[in-house]
Amino acid sequence: MRHLTFACLLFAVARLAAAATDGDWTVRVTPFAQVFPALELSQARRHAAPAPTDHVLGDGTGLIAVGLRAQHAGERVVLRVAAPGLASGAAYGATLAQAGARYELHPPLDWDTARLAAQTQAQRATLEFTLERDGSTVDTRQVEVMLRPLDEALYYVRDGADSVDLSWIFAAYVDEDGATVDRVLDAALAAGIVERFDGYAAADDDAVYRQVWAVWQALTAHGIRYSGADPAIERGPREYSQRVRTLGETWRDRSANCIDGSVLIASVLQRIGLRSFLVLVPGHAFVGFYTDADAQRAGFLETTLLGADLPSPAHLPEFARGSQGAQSGLASFAAALAAGRAHHVRVLRKLDGKHRPDYAVIDISAARAFGIRPIEVDAAD
Repeated sequence: MRHLTFACLLFAVARLAAAATDGDWTVRVTPFAQVFPALELSQARRHAAPAPTDHVLGDGTGLIAVGLRAQHAGERVVLRVAAPGLASGAAYGATLAQAGARYELHPPLDWDTARLAAQTQAQRATLEFTLERDGSTVDTRQVEVMLRPLDEALYYVRDGADSVDLSWIFAAYVDEDGATVDRVLDAALAAGIVERFDGYAAADDDAVYRQVWAVWQALTAHGIRYSGADPAIERGPREYSQRVRTLGETWRDRSANCIDGSVLIASVLQRIGLRSFLVLVPGHAFVGFYTDADAQRAGFLETTLLGADLPSPAHLPEFARGSQGAQSGLASFAAALAAGRAHHVRVLRKLDGKHRPDYAVIDISAARAFGIRPIEVDAAD
């Protein structure tokens, strides 16, 4: 992806669908009259960010927007939005400075995360918009939409010749501050492979590999196994999306498909100061991590080998020599490293940004810098 903020990509999504005009104000819900809560909740507020035009007001995502024309200079408007999954009383006020100018309101919406997390499938919903001008209610309108589950990650949208890559939404499911990460780290330290997690402090690749091994060992000891369940929900031609479970679900169920395992491992590595990234390939994902602070060298883990029962390696990897800790997960960890590196070599030439939506790399630290935040629904059971 080029150096664009995720918010800019959302504005591009919004342009894929035209608003229906009715009177002097319009309501637009994109993409295609659908609401993806993960897109909404993953956005850090950008109060200081420049608007895409001089007449766009509000620091919402712009996927739910209202267009209107100012009736006079300094007109005061208030937009109220009510919908399933929204906290009650959501209102956004703005002043329209220029008479006759067309404005677009992007209301910041207060989403009820717990309520959204309880929704397990797409359902029809009604959004209600009430517009006030200069203190008087002008109109109330209802818009029928499809409300998608919070665990559905929309990662690519295509409309004819136009398309928008949203694959960085997967970084929103990486939750380095989640409760499950604490449990994984407690188990990892108990394994005795490392005495502490200190990221790149040792300036030694083997020290990084031992920390990642300790995390893998914790997942193995907890009984997490790879599941071949297909997480895909939509595979085009307009939308591409898939389910991503919360870290708590993966820990509780002791089962992880490729994206679930990759997101969980990336979450733990981010917490301990190791920069991680997700690699997306057709129908699959695996996780990578940098072994040096300058991000010049990397390791890769093929998460399909989580919980695999393999014989001990004939020769200990360099990073494991002299370790006194538990080694029950070493065989699968070493195999996952080898398989991950081999997979990366096979697909490297297509990870050039030109083969979307099938191939992508999502650097979690870079995503955070762009304003992608965890959607914060993790609760360890």
